Amino acid sequence: MSSDSSLTRYKSLSYLANLIRTREVSPVEVLESCIKDIEKINPKLNAFVHFGFQEALLEAKASEEKLSRGELDGPLHGVPVAIKDLFDFKPGWPSTYGGIRALKNFKTDFYCSFAHLLEKSGAIIVGKTNSPTMGLRGTCDNFLFGPTKNPFNLDYNSGGSSGGSASAVAAGLLPMAEGTDGGGSIRIPASWCGIFGYKPSFGTVPLVMRPNAFGGDTPFIFEGPLTRNVEDAAIVMSAVASFDSSDPYSVVNTIDFNNYRDKCNRPLRIAYSPNLDVFPVDPRIKDVVGNAARLFEDMGATVEEVKTGFELSQKEMSDLW
Repeated sequence: MSSDSSLTRYKSLSYLANLIRTREVSPVEVLESCIKDIEKINPKLNAFVHFGFQEALLEAKASEEKLSRGELDGPLHGVPVAIKDLFDFKPGWPSTYGGIRALKNFKTDFYCSFAHLLEKSGAIIVGKTNSPTMGLRGTCDNFLFGPTKNPFNLDYNSGGSSGGSASAVAAGLLPMAEGTDGGGSIRIPASWCGIFGYKPSFGTVPLVMRPNAFGGDTPFIFEGPLTRNVEDAAIVMSAVASFDSSDPYSVVNTIDFNNYRDKCNRPLRIAYSPNLDVFPVDPRIKDVVGNAARLFEDMGATVEEVKTGFELSQKEMSDLW
């Protein structure tokens, strides 16, 4: 899908945040442009399943008033973002856990930690994106909202489970949308849609949700950003990586995401496994990933192919998990 004269289409988060911070454009102008793009393009993609435009416009006006007083909420001040329709909550918004028809009209009166941290850093949440039922598929489809399409080829799916978020970001509708991941739900759609998906290390981003439909029996799930470049993901991580005593797995963050790249002033040694010893990998995928790994050598890193030591088969490890 080609770009147009939109103020926000395909613009990076860092670019928009800087325009707003320097008051070259207002949060209201940015949001109105984003809404126009979504209204124009989303019918082709089915990336968004809930639109919170009116509430977002009120928040954008409040953001503009703060700027006029010289106040800045954080690095995401005035930037439009989206959250995922799974275990991701904002008060008064519907939450269907991935298009469960019985939950069509279910609304919550509380935040999930990721949405709360985004807004605390100044972001404006414009809507919720599509997900497969309970997030339990590698494709994005459900009985309530239907499938989400890949913006590069509308005959293809966007991948799952964070497929609505990946499709929206890849289509340039907004610079960042939330992903969640337990078995590939950030990584799969990011790969299919050609964008950058970051699954943080466990405990880096607090995971607080009610009702605790996932955390009780599957604690190893993650929330992270889907963006079109690494810099934007680092900015989001600087806002959401934090300690929260409500999450027993939460840890105190010691990583400076914004300056971490600048501190890597020595050559890197990178361990690379083409299949983690036991996983079946399509030869075409193996070639693509291998070529990507070798790009690091061109940038001065040392890439070593290693054995992981896994002795059980992929199926045995999945059954054990």
